[in-house]
Amino acid sequence: MIELCKNLSQIRSLFFSPAFFYWVDKNTHEEIPLECKSRKILGLRDGYSKAYKKDGSVKNDLSRLELSYGNPQTIDECILSPEAEYVIVRFSLQVTSNNQDLHSCNEPAVRDALKEFASACKETGVYKELSRRYLLNIFMGRWLWMNQRTKRTEISLTDLDDDRVYVLSDVHKRRRVNDLTGFEQEYKKLTERFALALTDKYEYWDVVVEAKLKLRPFAEIFPSQTFSEANKDRSRVYSTFRSGEKEQLIFTSHKIGAAIQMIDDWHPGADSLIRVSSYGSDRENATAHRHPDTGYDVYSIMRQADELAILMNSGKKIDTVTMGKIYYLAAMMVCGGMRQVGEE
Repeated sequence: MIELCKNLSQIRSLFFSPAFFYWVDKNTHEEIPLECKSRKILGLRDGYSKAYKKDGSVKNDLSRLELSYGNPQTIDECILSPEAEYVIVRFSLQVTSNNQDLHSCNEPAVRDALKEFASACKETGVYKELSRRYLLNIFMGRWLWMNQRTKRTEISLTDLDDDRVYVLSDVHKRRRVNDLTGFEQEYKKLTERFALALTDKYEYWDVVVEAKLKLRPFAEIFPSQTFSEANKDRSRVYSTFRSGEKEQLIFTSHKIGAAIQMIDDWHPGADSLIRVSSYGSDRENATAHRHPDTGYDVYSIMRQADELAILMNSGKKIDTVTMGKIYYLAAMMVCGGMRQVGEE
């Protein structure tokens, strides 16, 4: 068992670019940056606070007329042009081996223990399992979020080592059961290349990922929303990147990373995948699956890094629960971040 120290941080191993949205003109086949429009709408006054007090009682003198008033709002909206043949969403990724060592650590014993843990993970194939999961999320298009409901989806990955392009078609059907039929050999090769980049500092890997989406006419597109305080006049603001004279719609790199790192089903009582995080944050269900009370949060498991490394190096069979701890801690080291003990 190791004790965490006051200075402990790690650089992440996965570097995502934003994902850029384009629409392809069915007549000219030109890729055109996808933009949004701001429009005013008259919504409804249907919020809880419009009619109720904090204690749950109805507001005094609340009239039916008042509740019938409209609620003017300005929102960003993106509707696909009738001239669009399909939509392209494209991002790049660099995979590195920063998980194999710490960026800063003021206790040599802690650094040595975590390096030994990472080395043992390399020898026992832990990074191949993580790579398999990352790639499955890439090829199943989970990073498309609300844009997965398509007539047809094709995902391609271009390996910039040799410019070879790996294409998986019919993703809109395959993603229901993670079907990789006919793509198994390519998937195995890419998994091994991903794992190599995670474990060898001289073998970093650059790729470009692209989704081609066939949508219904006039479909609504859903990029990232921004939380900027600078746009209080709009109740929904989309994230953009200036491209020439245009503000091109994007997924932020954070949102891309969040989807691809949704590989954690090693937490207690897991029945679905969640994003790898210190406390197993699950906003959809408003809970934290790795609350410190469970002993499965990153700090509790990191203290066991030396024991887990010894177990992996022993060659003994490892039970499912312990193996889940190993996968999770390795995935957290891939995420990087500040892990020191101290005040916020």
